[in-house]
Amino acid sequence: MRLCGRHIGFALPEKHFSMPEILCEVKKMVAAGADVYPLLLAAPDEQDAYTRQTRRLLEQITGHEMMTSSLADEAGEDKVPEFDLLVVAPCTGNFLSMLLNARITTAPVSKALRHLQSGRPVVMALVANGDSEHLFQNVAQILNLKNFYLVPFGPSQKEDKQVFLSRLELLYDTILYALDHRQLRPVYLEPCWLPH
Repeated sequence: MRLCGRHIGFALPEKHFSMPEILCEVKKMVAAGADVYPLLLAAPDEQDAYTRQTRRLLEQITGHEMMTSSLADEAGEDKVPEFDLLVVAPCTGNFLSMLLNARITTAPVSKALRHLQSGRPVVMALVANGDSEHLFQNVAQILNLKNFYLVPFGPSQKEDKQVFLSRLELLYDTILYALDHRQLRPVYLEPCWLPH
């Protein structure tokens, strides 16, 4: 198995409707032998009941304590594991913009930037509102940068609102490609390819 023994950091937001699908993908990685370390985007004092439940589930699935900025500080940089690959799922338009502009406001953004400096890949599963400012410019920029890889995505409807969503069932394959420093294509999927 190509993920066996790989160390994968998995950064995720505090709350999102795609979380059940994301948890399924984390289970798939663990079943393939990957050592997955969950990272929390929300500050500890911003966690609600849903976030705490998700945190418990991730810790059970991965067998690792959820990493936060305080946990990383307590452990010390030398004890924080080096990842073969970092996943951000789902990656919001705001997070994408922060990475591009190198605005270090959260521990996972900081971790992603340090991870990139080592030349290892970052995989992002995009989820953004249809009216997200500069979304496609940011996507074009990301695809031109070394070691950034996107899970194929396309437009969809969510509660009468157009959103752009990654096909999360392609996350595993995107990771395999990214470990070989290749982008799974096509990146942009036409609406007819997406489930209704």
